[in-house]
This record gives sequence, C-alpha cells and structure tokens, in this order.
Amino acid sequence: MKRIITVIFFGILTYTVAQKSVCQNSLPRKGDLNVQNFFTGNWYVTHIKDGGKEAACREFKFRLDKSLVKLNADGQYTLNGQTKHYTTTCSTTNGGSKGTDQYLLYCRHSYKDGSKDVNIFFDFGLTVIDTDYTNYALVHRCTKYSSLDINTGNLLLLQRNKNDNGSKATASLSKNKLSLGDFKKTSAC
Repeated sequence: MKRIITVIFFGILTYTVAQKSVCQNSLPRKGDLNVQNFFTGNWYVTHIKDGGKEAACREFKFRLDKSLVKLNADGQYTLNGQTKHYTTTCSTTNGGSKGTDQYLLYCRHSYKDGSKDVNIFFDFGLTVIDTDYTNYALVHRCTKYSSLDINTGNLLLLQRNKNDNGSKATASLSKNKLSLGDFKKTSAC
C-alpha cells in the first residue's frame, strides 16, 4: 500500500512540475521598462525560439487605455490541429505587472464557424527582457488555454518593421547568451 501511495504521489508531483516548467523564463525582465514607449504601436513577431508549427508572423497592436495594456491581433492560428483565422483581443485588468516579471493579459480568440461565432479564452503572459523601443524587443510569452489544456512558453523577437532581419537585436541576444541562429524566422513576415 505504501508503494502505491508513493507511486501516485510521485506521479502527481512529476505532472505538477512538468506543467509549471512549460512557461518558466530564466532570463531577467527589463527593470527600467518604459511602459508608455513599449506598449504603444505595432510589433511584429519575426522570430521565435522553440515555436514549432506555430511559427507564423503576428502583428501585435498595443495601446494604453488609462493604465490598462490593450492588445489586438489578427491572423491564422492552429489550435488542436485546426487552422483558422482568429481575431484576438486582450487586456490587463490591473494596469501592469505590479512587481512581478510578467504582464498578464486576459484574451479572447474569436472566429466564425459557419454562421456561429466562437470564442476561445486564454491567458497571455508577457515578460519584456530587453528592447530599444524603436527597432526590436526580446520577450518571453506564456500562453495558457485552460479549456484546451494547452500551455506554451516561447522567446519571441519582436520588431517594429516586419521586414527587418533581426540584426539590430544581435547585441541584446548576445548579452542574454542567445544568438539569432537560436530562433526560427516566422513565416509570412
């Protein structure tokens, strides 16, 4: 009986650690982030580390509404093997990271399925690691779809110009023990 309880406990512990580690980010956040400069305007996801099949270019349209961070994005997303065009809207609820490393946005993917409107809700955590505000940003994103049991974490290279090749971020990547070769260029950028 002790052996069965030990095996069950070990299984639960292993599962819990595996679930937590998916979105772990070992890189430090940018301590002096200028929120006004970063969360204004458009950023393009031009490169992704460990992105797999989801490595498609996205345009993130950020804006500040009073103290809330708002994000809109349109594009093709593949969830559970189905690729659809989604409109995505996100917002923080408390205005920012409030001492944590991550800005937590609550999001909704919406799409049409015939005549039916479908919504998928998810959490989008964003940690800004480094940025020069005008050209590039190195960020970690953590996306959690509770209803679909999907939890992913990736490093992203965002750029203001979707046609840039990432070279302006070389020094920042190197400072964080990374290189552009560690990232996959996203498609359709």
